[in-house]
This record gives sequence, C-alpha cells and structure tokens, in this order.
Amino acid sequence: MINSNLAPQFGKRNPPFTVIGGEGLSIFTKEFGNLFDSVAGYWYNILGMRHPELLQVKSEIGGIATHLYEEYTNPYAESLAKILCEKTSMKNLVFSTTGSMANENARKEAIHYHESKGIKPDELVFVTINGSYHGSVGEMLKWIDPQQNLYAIQEPIYEKKDRIEEIVTQYEDNIEKANSHGKTIAGFFYEPVMGVRGAVPLPNDYIEKIAVISKKNDILMIADEVTTGVGRTGKFLYGENFNFKPDIICLGKAISAGHYPVALTLFNEKIVNSWTVLEQNGQQYSKIHRRGNSMVGTQEGSAISLKVLEILDRDNLIHQVEEKGKYAVEQLKKIEDYSNVREVRGKGLLIGIDIENSDLAKNYVSLEMRKRGINILPEGRVIMFNPAYVVSFEQIDYYVKTLSEVLSK
Repeated sequence: MINSNLAPQFGKRNPPFTVIGGEGLSIFTKEFGNLFDSVAGYWYNILGMRHPELLQVKSEIGGIATHLYEEYTNPYAESLAKILCEKTSMKNLVFSTTGSMANENARKEAIHYHESKGIKPDELVFVTINGSYHGSVGEMLKWIDPQQNLYAIQEPIYEKKDRIEEIVTQYEDNIEKANSHGKTIAGFFYEPVMGVRGAVPLPNDYIEKIAVISKKNDILMIADEVTTGVGRTGKFLYGENFNFKPDIICLGKAISAGHYPVALTLFNEKIVNSWTVLEQNGQQYSKIHRRGNSMVGTQEGSAISLKVLEILDRDNLIHQVEEKGKYAVEQLKKIEDYSNVREVRGKGLLIGIDIENSDLAKNYVSLEMRKRGINILPEGRVIMFNPAYVVSFEQIDYYVKTLSEVLSK
C-alpha cells in the first residue's frame, strides 16, 4: 500500500523514498517495491547494477586501493590512460573520482596553460553557457560583472536558429570587454548536450563558430562530456559530431558503470607541451597523473573501467545505444500531441520529455510513474529518460506506454 503521505501536493516535492537494493535495471524500494530504473542511477549504471563481470573484477582486485602519486603508478591506470588517449586522440590525462573534480582539473590546467605564456592567474576568467552544470565548479566558471554588464553567454535556444548569430556575437563582445578590462578569457566550458538543462543538444553551427573564435583568441575549448561521453549519445564522445577537437575533455559517470568513482580529464598536445615550460620554471609533472588526490587511479577503479570499455566494444553497445535512442525518441514523439507536453528531444539514450511545468513533473508524474513500477528523475519540468545501455526494446515500450497513460490523465 502506498503511504498516503506521499500524495502529490503541487508546490511541494514528494518526500524521498528508500532504496534498499538493486539488480540489473531494477531498484528495490521500501515504499514502492521493485522499480524499473529509467535513469540508470543518475545516468551512470550503463550496464545495470551488480553486473557479474564487474563484480568478478571487484572480487579479484577489490581492496587494492593504492592511489596514484608522484612516486608510483599501477598497470591498470597506465592501460586505461593509454586506451582513453587513443580513443579520444588526446595526449595525456589526469585521474579523479567525480565529474566535478574532472571539471575542476580542467579549470586548473587551463590556468596553468596560460601561466606558461606569462599570464597571471588573477587575470584569467572563464565563460560557459547559462544553464550548463559542470559540477560544483559550474557557478565559479561564469564570468559575471554586473557593473560592467559582462555575463556568461546565454544558452542557445537550439530550435530557434535565428538566435545563433546573436549569441555568437555576444561571445565576441565579451572577449573584447574582457581585454579592455585587463582580463583574458582562459577557456570556454560547454556540455555538448546540456544534461540538467533537459537534454538540450548544442547546434553544430553554433559551437563550431564558437570554436573558430576561441582558436583565433587562444581560448581553450573545454568539453564537459561527463554526461555525454563513453557512449551515452550513441558515439563514444558526442563531440565526434563536430568539425573540431576540443583542447580538454572531461569524462566520468559511464566510465565505471557506477561500480566505482572514476573520472578523468584529458588534454591535447598543446596543453601537455605547456607543462614542459612550467617544468623549466621549477614545477614538476608526472607522465599520466598530476596530483595525489585520495582514491584516484586505483587498481580497482581502473580495472573496472577497463572491463567496462571491453564490454562496450565486445557487445557493440554504443551502436545499440544509437539504435535504441532513435527508437525511443520515435515512440515518445507520439505524446507530443498532448497539451501538457512541449517537446521530446535528445540524442542516443540521453532523452528529455519537456512537459508543462516542474510541479507536474516532480510531484504528480514522478509519483504516478513509481506507483506503476517505474522510477523517473525529472530535471525541472523535463522528465529524463536515460536508462542503462542494455535496456530492451520491450522496456522502452513499457516506459512509453506508462508515461503516456500518466500524462493523458
């Protein structure tokens, strides 16, 4: 029986429920019983929970938690670094444990790059897109000076192509204003598909124009692929859809399939070459890692991530994500006729169903879906569908049927 205290009250969020376990694509809860987890934990359980091959790695290597440091490394971390650099065409990387740390390391290395050119850190600022996340460092990335009317550029409304030139021009204006105030824009952070904004893909012509301007002004392009990377959108990196390569890439979430906290920040040759300049000035840098943060690059975490990459390649799962994503969007598009549905959008299995308002999403729809055996996690008014890559077509059909039933009421 559902606790009557969980009845939806608009303006209030439903109280949290208790997850007591999980297996595969199901979570076991105290209040609702077994639920199909349509958001893969928080988009990271890409192979389902308690995956047997990953549990086997844990049983063989678990408990060995020596992290990377200046004096030592381990073969699993070295192998993972080599594979990821090859897959992304990057030169080197830094290990961390969360997407927030990956973005923070990107910010630090962007500062170091410009330091190697003689620019002081307090002269450096960053620009990002309003509505993007970038973990706990998101707000500090934005360059905001209300007295000078200097703001982070506005998010592109991707379905309104006529706004793109206006927003690109705004970026050029911010560069000029920064220079006139003695500031240098160090980097441009972007999510190729804005996750917590509700699965909003950046238009190719928008981000490619930003990249051209950034290269001209030696502003680093920093791709936050924590959510989109490692296959979530049907390609290993969503950036493969663009006609440029970023200077820095942040990865996380899917890389360890939720079985261990692993994240990484990858750098191109330009960034790595700047380390040589800094070394000549007395700063020391190791080959595949830069900091001795606790729990980074451990044997267990790296071995699990290697196994995840092996499974993705062996089972052709990233291609399956593309196929399943197209099918899911095609089926979900049928509910766009409902008056309370604004739009269905997304890439691969990063899909957002944009509905009337956040109260409807977070209170009524969330509760009604759980009562029917499906866990959802809205982002504002957007209901996210980000299941494990191994989701079946039958589970997609069940999700669409159930959501359609709830929204039709």
